[in-house]
Amino acid sequence: MNGLPSVSRSHWRIRIDETFDLLNELGQCRDVDRLRSRFMSYVQSLGATHVLAGVIPHAGASQREQLSHILLDAWPQEWSERYFSCGYLYRDPTIRLVRQGSRPFMWNEIDLLNPRSLRERTVMLEATEFRLHQGFTIALATVERRPLGFSIAGERLEVDDNERLALEFVATFAAGCAIVLKGGEKRPDVHLSPRQIDVLRWASEGLKNDDIAERLSISVHTADMHLRAARERLGVTNTVHAVAEAFRLRLLF
Repeated sequence: MNGLPSVSRSHWRIRIDETFDLLNELGQCRDVDRLRSRFMSYVQSLGATHVLAGVIPHAGASQREQLSHILLDAWPQEWSERYFSCGYLYRDPTIRLVRQGSRPFMWNEIDLLNPRSLRERTVMLEATEFRLHQGFTIALATVERRPLGFSIAGERLEVDDNERLALEFVATFAAGCAIVLKGGEKRPDVHLSPRQIDVLRWASEGLKNDDIAERLSISVHTADMHLRAARERLGVTNTVHAVAEAFRLRLLF
């Protein structure tokens, strides 16, 4: 197989300058307001006008507890007041799917994944009163395996398959930054081997395991083994989240 035995840092950086700049800006935000503002500027090109992200509290949590779990909040204020005061968190189909660890989904795909109840349909219908007609939700999890939901919404979203992957990646990074800024999680001391860093760098460009193996002149099995080991050390369950977490921890800069 052709390819270099390791990734040239300068060559790799040139190929993902836009990603590097965005993550660097998010990572340098010193408060949640700036982080939210920078993330919103990124998703506005997709038609998003609102964002809400937070760790999902346990069933029966009080309104105060629910609000304390929010990480990034650019949701319509009047809708938030109604939503939390009426206990809609436990009737929201997006939250149900986040708890189930669903793949990222557009709101108009919810019934295809798991049909909504009448009460859930009512919540979604009321959201449209506040221009939340279309949305995209990503199910994440903390290192402690607590479910974390990340949603963007607006009157009309334009999110193709490539944008979905990019959103999942950037949202994972932003959620990690928000947790640190909120003081809820100390930055873990994670060490990756040079080869684990190599495979994550190529994965960040969208390469599959067989392509990564060819670039690094290793077998597909070995590439998969390094990716699996990197995910375990980073405490995540898939490669997209592993790349985002590695960026957040500045292991790929």
